[in-house]
Amino acid sequence: MLVNRITEPRDGIFDSRPLPMSVRDSAIDFDVPTMVDVVVERCSTVVFTSHRRDEAFLERLRASVAQNAYALRDVLAGRVELEDVRLDQVLSFATVQAQLRIPQKSMQRSYRVSFLTQWEMWTAHLRRRIEREDLDRDAAADALAHLTRVILTYQDHVASQVAETYTRDYEALSRSRAHVRQNLVRDILRGEEARLTASDMAILAYQIDGHHVAVLLPAMTEGAATQLADGLRMTAKAYQTMSYPLALSSTVVWLCRLEPWGVPGLSELCRVLAEVGVTASVSDPQQGMDGFRAALRQAEEVERVRAAWGPLNAPPVIRYADAGLEVLLLQNDALARTFVDSELGALAVNTTEAIRLRETLEASFRFGSHVAAAEHLQLHEHTVRNRLQKAEQLLGHSLQDRRTELQVAIRLVRLLGDDSARQETPQGGGKLGRSL
Repeated sequence: MLVNRITEPRDGIFDSRPLPMSVRDSAIDFDVPTMVDVVVERCSTVVFTSHRRDEAFLERLRASVAQNAYALRDVLAGRVELEDVRLDQVLSFATVQAQLRIPQKSMQRSYRVSFLTQWEMWTAHLRRRIEREDLDRDAAADALAHLTRVILTYQDHVASQVAETYTRDYEALSRSRAHVRQNLVRDILRGEEARLTASDMAILAYQIDGHHVAVLLPAMTEGAATQLADGLRMTAKAYQTMSYPLALSSTVVWLCRLEPWGVPGLSELCRVLAEVGVTASVSDPQQGMDGFRAALRQAEEVERVRAAWGPLNAPPVIRYADAGLEVLLLQNDALARTFVDSELGALAVNTTEAIRLRETLEASFRFGSHVAAAEHLQLHEHTVRNRLQKAEQLLGHSLQDRRTELQVAIRLVRLLGDDSARQETPQGGGKLGRSL
């Protein structure tokens, strides 16, 4: 039997009169999936900007929005009483926000954005139905008023439970030693802790004045990263480790030594990371509290390079020392693209032949001879020679004239991807002929 009333008036503010048939019938064909997409996009771009690239966080956000959206639809359709609405995904997401220390005002704002969006889309849907059925003015006004009443009642019902869950979990986490430690690390990273007290140092349990290496694990939760850190500490002969969640499924691990890191120690650390099979971005060694922050910045910059390379081209473990040029080049994308166009000319276009010529140039520069380049590319030596001659013709100068600039430009094309490799033949460059 269908239910057609709101059974939970809130403090006398909202009445519980039966919903008109126009409201209930309009709910049946409402496009809930599209509304979920719109709400998630608005919340992630307006409220949760620092988490909009965190796939695990967005998945939890979507689950919460979807449960709210479908529950509201069912209430409007008279299929379920408000007091019987399931909110497990919604309340779970409130706990996630507490764990990530997302401010309560941000959580509240996300609900304002969400329900304003839902109200806009529901009223637009109902208006279209009113126009189709040519309802009179009083009936239309009554339908819109009832729709607004139900949405506001539902929002009040949900928001009160969400706020209670968030506050309870946030306060419980704030009392735990682990989260006190996380808050302290967060303040250090923000530059809000210039000097640490003896109590701070005891809570931190990490030698902040030591020599640090940061290992960013973009696809590993804090729990798994903490277990991995124990093994890394012994392998790298580090004094202490520190794990800190950057997102739901992304963690940074600092390893500290009392003495400077040597090349063998850093190499051994990277070797073990590769053997374990994890994806990791590794900083250069840094010292002191400023170095603690700088190590994370370097690891994050390396991770940006990884994203630019793409999963098929990036090695699992990347050191800052090996990606330093790419990090520098990515500081200004517009200048980087201008440099590519200027240096490569016709070789900058995104065609099969241009890609082959760039690969051959890179191999020739890297190995220093036609024979070695041909062996690496598994081509005949004459094919390599012909490609290099073709490249010189397109560039309009000897390959040795601007060797360094060409090497950098070729690395940039790969780094910037299709955005830097243009589709049309650039002006001033030669035309690409048949494939070599």
